[in-house]
Amino acid sequence: MAKEKTVISKAPMRIAFAILLSPLIIFLLAQPLWAPLVAQHLLNQKFAEINQYLEQRSLALDRMITQQIQSLTFTCNSHDLQLIRDPQFYNRFVRLIGIENAQGDGCSTVGYPIALAADSSASEPMGFTLSATPKTQTASRELLIQYSEPRGRVFWVVDGSWAQELLREPCSDCFYLQFKFLDPMLSELAIQRGNIAILGESNPLSIRQHSGNAPFHSEQTLLAGETLLTFARQQVFTWGIPLAVLLGVFLSASYLILRNYRNSIEGLIEKGIRDEEFIPYYQPIVDSRTQEVVGYEVLLRWQKGHQLVPPSLFISVAEDSGLVVKITNQLIQQVYRDLALLPAERWVSINVVADHLEQHHLTHLLEELHWPYSERLKFELTERVPIKAMTQAQEEVFYLLKKGYQFKIDDFGTGYGGFAYLQNLQISSIKIDKMFVDTINTHDVKISVLDSIIASAQGGNIEVIAEGVEHQYQVDYLAERNVFWIQGYFYAKPMPLEQVLAFEKQPSIPLDFATSKT
Repeated sequence: MAKEKTVISKAPMRIAFAILLSPLIIFLLAQPLWAPLVAQHLLNQKFAEINQYLEQRSLALDRMITQQIQSLTFTCNSHDLQLIRDPQFYNRFVRLIGIENAQGDGCSTVGYPIALAADSSASEPMGFTLSATPKTQTASRELLIQYSEPRGRVFWVVDGSWAQELLREPCSDCFYLQFKFLDPMLSELAIQRGNIAILGESNPLSIRQHSGNAPFHSEQTLLAGETLLTFARQQVFTWGIPLAVLLGVFLSASYLILRNYRNSIEGLIEKGIRDEEFIPYYQPIVDSRTQEVVGYEVLLRWQKGHQLVPPSLFISVAEDSGLVVKITNQLIQQVYRDLALLPAERWVSINVVADHLEQHHLTHLLEELHWPYSERLKFELTERVPIKAMTQAQEEVFYLLKKGYQFKIDDFGTGYGGFAYLQNLQISSIKIDKMFVDTINTHDVKISVLDSIIASAQGGNIEVIAEGVEHQYQVDYLAERNVFWIQGYFYAKPMPLEQVLAFEKQPSIPLDFATSKT
């Protein structure tokens, strides 16, 4: 026995350890998939950076060129020199600005005249020419913008070093950028930057974009190869392993905390069963035609000290652990005693779960109590947990039906089973959940589901009870559809036995009885 306890106590730690390792194992197995994704992301990110820079440069060049042309005298006087050397014009986008007058004399931002001859060019209106700087062995070609008029010409050499700076991040030799005009006449204006070796690789990653209009329709392509993939793998390992470990620690700790919490709740529930802290509350079911109580639903409450523990905090744990069977058995015995104090014409219904039917718990308990109140004691089968052993459940239900007990389906349409339970278990009564009742007088699509449930039930001669009714218009809507048995705060809240007995002594149902919802 001690050995068994040791094995059981080790099981949660083994599970926690497995959970701890799971993210890391999954990460390592999926690592070949992560690197290409990260590389593609870096490529897209770099392309976006390049486009952002080019957009900023285009706007800046348009502004500065327009302003300079309007102010230049083309004489290289002090005004012209000051204008071309002004930091707002001679900035990070421009490597060189030069002026040449009609006589061939000139000046530039470097202090002396410079004559630049372009290999190819294309003209725009208003005397603009786009070309490239001449080829040299030591310098890369750069874009050359020229403007000519009768007084002379001015040219701007666009700084191309930006590309190298951008392409160096986040890793060196990871990218190769190509820029070219699609017009064959401008083919010589193609500009390349970055690691040209990428072109020789078999399957480089690439992203391409077209822009502009003829004759300046251009294509910009950014490529990345094995160097970027290697960098991506390093990043995946650098960040992925710590994140996987942290995720594993978080999940493992969450599992242990949740398990300890559930175990503590289970322990408290077991103590509550021993101390008989689980008590029945009764909510009336009223015939809206006569305003008379026809029966009660028994609702479980946990009276711990002077406080009631909300069912949402323990019902799911009780169901998952199987303790709900013990609680319900204890509840049935209390209801059995309470029925002797209620009017003889009142029936009560108690919720049971699939385990009661599959394991014959209900039959065993009722047999021990000598089959009490078969005409007044009814059972509501909840749909939260599905019936897995339908044959055993059928045997249980059919046997109890012969004994005079009746079954209802609680919260019909919200869980498992539904119409299958009606057919397989010969159940003759359903309870419509508050979720559907709340759709009355709304545009919620579930209103059609409510009408369908009512019509189907009545077509099959199934008794219908509406739960969670809170308003007169809901009572009226249901009455129009021949649903008269109403349960909800409109008539009364769930009450302990003492209040039920006081409620029964009222000459008529006080509709303000439920206003003090506690």
